[in-house]
This record gives sequence, C-alpha cells and structure tokens, in this order.
Amino acid sequence: MAVRARVNPEMIRWVRKNAGLSIEDAARKAQVRRSAVRSWESGTRRPTIRQLRLLGNAARRPLAIFYLSEPPWNFTALTDFRSLPGTPADDHSHKLRLAVRRALERRQVALDLAAELNEDIPLLPISATLGEPVPDLARRVRAFLGVSESEQRHWRSPYDSLNGWRRAVQAQGVLVFQASGIDVSEARGFSATEQPLPVIVLNVRDAPNGRVFTLLHELCHVLLRNGGICDLRDRTWGVPEQNPIEVFCNAVAGETLVPADALGRSQVVRDIPAGMNWRASDIRALAQEFSVSREVALRRLLDAGRITPEKYRSHIDAIFEARHQPRDSRQPGFIPPANKVVSSLGHPFIRWVLTSYYQEKITTRDVSAHLGVRLKHLAKIEKTVMGMPVMFD
Repeated sequence: MAVRARVNPEMIRWVRKNAGLSIEDAARKAQVRRSAVRSWESGTRRPTIRQLRLLGNAARRPLAIFYLSEPPWNFTALTDFRSLPGTPADDHSHKLRLAVRRALERRQVALDLAAELNEDIPLLPISATLGEPVPDLARRVRAFLGVSESEQRHWRSPYDSLNGWRRAVQAQGVLVFQASGIDVSEARGFSATEQPLPVIVLNVRDAPNGRVFTLLHELCHVLLRNGGICDLRDRTWGVPEQNPIEVFCNAVAGETLVPADALGRSQVVRDIPAGMNWRASDIRALAQEFSVSREVALRRLLDAGRITPEKYRSHIDAIFEARHQPRDSRQPGFIPPANKVVSSLGHPFIRWVLTSYYQEKITTRDVSAHLGVRLKHLAKIEKTVMGMPVMFD
C-alpha cells in the first residue's frame, strides 16, 4: 500500500493553477483520473508521494512546497534560508538550490513514512541561546551527543571522525545528508531547523575534517533554531565575519571538538611553552590527536593563547597555499552506487524507507524513487544499513 502524503489540499490547488495546469493536465501528468485530482484539492483524499512528485515535476515546483500552510506570495526555494555573506539569494547556483529542495523533500518523506509506521518523532530535548557561555554550551552538546574524549581519540582517520560524529548527531533525531556538485566556496553546509527532524546537509566536496566542523557548526544553528547556508568563513581565511551567530556557532563547534581543558592536558601542547614556535609537524600531531583539521587545531591554540597571532597566520597561510597548489588531474576511483546512496542519505532515512517496504506501506518503485537508485542496487544498500539482505522484486 502506497504512503499517502499529509499535505495541504489548498497548496495542491495553488500549485496546479499557478503552473497553468488544468484538472485534466494535472491528472494526465500524475497518471490518475480527473476525479482523483478533484478529491485531492477538496481534501477528501490524499495523493501518494509518488503522485505528488509527478504533479510537482509537471508544475516545476519542489515537493516541499505542498507542505506549506498557505500559498507564498513570492515563492523561492531558499525563502527560509540565509544567504552567504554579501551574496544575493538570486545568485545561489542551481545545484545549491536543488540540494536545498531535495533535503526538504526528504525530510517530508521521512515524516510521512514515520507517521504511516505510527512512530512518534520527539522534539530535540536541548536548545541554545546566543548569550550562553560557549564552554557551557559545548559541554552540553558533548553530553547530548554522548561522544567522550576517549572515543574521539580512538578514531584513527578523518573518515572515522566524520562517521562517528555523524552517527552521534543522527542518533539524537537529526537527519544528516551529504550533497554533491556544490563548490565549497559557495557553501560548506546548511541546515533547516524546523522540528521534529531538523536537517543538516554537508558538502561532500569538503575534506572529512572540514565536514566534521560543519556538522557541529550547523548543529549549533539547529539548537539556536536558526538555520541557513554557511560557508563558515571567519578570520581564518582573512575574511572578517560580521554575523555574531556565525561567530558563535564557530566558537561552539571548536570548543566541542577541542575542549579547552582537554587541550591543556594534551602532551603535544604541554611539551611546547605558550607562545613558542610551533612546527608544522606539531600542528599535524595535535590535529590528529583530536581528529580535527589543522585549521581547528590552530584556532584552538590561538584562543587559548598558546600560539602568537603572527605564527597562527603564518601556519594558516601555508595551509591555504598548499591547498591551492595544482593537484594530480586523475579522477577519483569509482564509488559503487550503493555506497554513494548510504553516504548521501544516512542510515536513519534509509531505515525508514526500507522498514516501510517491509511493512508493505510502499512498493519497490517507491523505495527506488526515495533513495534515487536503480532496483538492482537495493539489496546491497539493505545489507549495509539493516545488516541482512532481502530479495527485491
């Protein structure tokens, strides 16, 4: 049985008329009878998610718009999102706009599936205020996520760190997706803070440790109930950040990843007197100890007064210069489609889709559409996420 979308009937009518579609046009595009479209608009029957998506495609509108409480006066996909510093909303790339729409659509799909499965999704039990002392909020965030310093120090690679923090955030009721095709200079991540099921999206083009910082930065936005699109620029790259919320979220992310007291206990830090010369190898060792980027390690040293501003800028400039040196032009290795889907969508979203299939709430066609992958890859995805394969028809 297909999942019925819990949408506003008025929005179905508005989308159809705003796109210039007749009842007959809408019925043909959604592959239903005209009486079905009339029943959707009257509220006597609800469309399936697939039917709604077909209608949205015909009207050239994202699925998320059907879930608005009332028709917008001047609709754009990024209405509820802050722009990059000094960048008009209209300048966002098509790929970024598409990533935002997809994230919102997937959140709504997850909510619909959870409702059909009679699962109650609670609100986050933690929130934040801009005036809260950064160390206090960072301690609360760590306790909320349940990530100990010992666990963090046992992560051996940047991907271990990314996966560990992502699991911790997702376990607390936050959807964490990864988007591709977006330039890191445009956005390192964004968040939608509406509850339940707030969403954080990371830019897969960013380095793993960079994505970890973005994840904690965006989680701070979620706790502040202030989502948006972020490039995380601050003094690190010589760009003065004027937005106090961005400064605050950066500080909370840094303190969460490298607590001041843990930094003081680090043997690497204790071996080098405050203000003395830090070698590049020392910075790498400190970053590896906490499974963070060298930029984060340097920033924490600067905040703690353990490195001079001059040495800090010298190291940052060297990292920036090395990062922009010509690289090997060879293409990265092939990523199996199943692995790519799991990395992009995360386990919680995929579990909802597969569980709905197990309980015959949706069809294999719906599973394929929700996960954006061909049927032949579903068994591998299921084995990765659920632990045992099933046979998909």
